[in-house]
Amino acid sequence: MKLTMIKPCHLEQPTWDNKPSGTGSSTSQYGSNDWSDSAIQVVLNEGAYWNRTSGTCPSDQNGATTNCDFSNAGLTKRAKAMIETVTWKLGGNSTYNDVTASMFYERERGTTVYTGRPTEWVGEVGLMYPSDYGYATSGGSTTDRATCLATELYNWMSSTGFSDCYNNDWLFNGSLQWTLTPRSSSSDFVFRVSYIGYLSSANANSDDGIRPSIYLKSNIAVTSGDGSENNPYILTTYNK
Repeated sequence: MKLTMIKPCHLEQPTWDNKPSGTGSSTSQYGSNDWSDSAIQVVLNEGAYWNRTSGTCPSDQNGATTNCDFSNAGLTKRAKAMIETVTWKLGGNSTYNDVTASMFYERERGTTVYTGRPTEWVGEVGLMYPSDYGYATSGGSTTDRATCLATELYNWMSSTGFSDCYNNDWLFNGSLQWTLTPRSSSSDFVFRVSYIGYLSSANANSDDGIRPSIYLKSNIAVTSGDGSENNPYILTTYNK
């Protein structure tokens, strides 16, 4: 079962990646859209977030960092024991303005990537996909869920009459949020959710919020809660 964290991390709003050109997979001053060596991936899976401590997070360009503190928001030992190591799909898409949630779902699991980029990554903590954001809407009284899901995520904005789609999406919070998915036509662009609800893309070294996502082990069950901020899921481990 996949679980996307209710509250995104906004500690200094880290970049997705800001490695200098020539470092790792980066060939640009704007970082790289290869999740397997992304700077924020390292924070989430090896650094301050994973170890529930203070440390540094990527910020701005050329490998610069800023202090970030996950002492209260990072993963506990108990939480890490519930997380499954899985294969995350890294398929991308060349554009952002003509893709619905279901189309993103298929392409996230495809093999279209920028030259030399991997199509999979094995690990514990990722980010939400564009399709996660799309499917999280319940729609509203003017625009129902079916209409939202049939509409390109780029068009989810008030000026096009689709404010019901993002205003009733539990992953929308009125701020910029990174997704896991790269824009395959570029070496450094990554898809993100705009602060006004639609999906676009930006250079990997932009400072946006992150919403960590994990897969729970098969012996973990939800025993109570509805997944909201005020009534979060309560998880229990069952012995097999």
